[in-house]
Amino acid sequence: MEARTVEILFTIISFFTFLLILATPLLIIRKLKNKNYFLLVFISLILTFILFTFLVYWSEELSKELIYKLYGFDTYKMGMDDPWTKVISNKSKETIMRIYNGSFGIGWPLKVILSYIFYLIPYNLISCGIIAVIQNRTK
Repeated sequence: MEARTVEILFTIISFFTFLLILATPLLIIRKLKNKNYFLLVFISLILTFILFTFLVYWSEELSKELIYKLYGFDTYKMGMDDPWTKVISNKSKETIMRIYNGSFGIGWPLKVILSYIFYLIPYNLISCGIIAVIQNRTK
């Protein structure tokens, strides 16, 4: 299997996890007996934080390490040493080198913190507020 195919499979897993994060407030309100807005926001914030931490760790760290191990790429070899421990196609080597070179930058914990503060907390507050308004109008 080509490295690009494995990368696409891992991206699909990340995409479905992201959809689950977006659907979390709707799934929570269906399971709650008490339709309390603050309880909905609290549970939604906790669950989205857990799911988002998993998503970022998976997409930024774990999936790349699995691809490296699957194709025999040793990230710890430096300099003139050949980082490849297996013989693979040049197309897969190019894909893995693109993944490796794209992995430099800020780490996944900082991405979790910044993205959660700037995107997911406002999303949870707005989506839970919309759900609460819709529920109050239907009563």
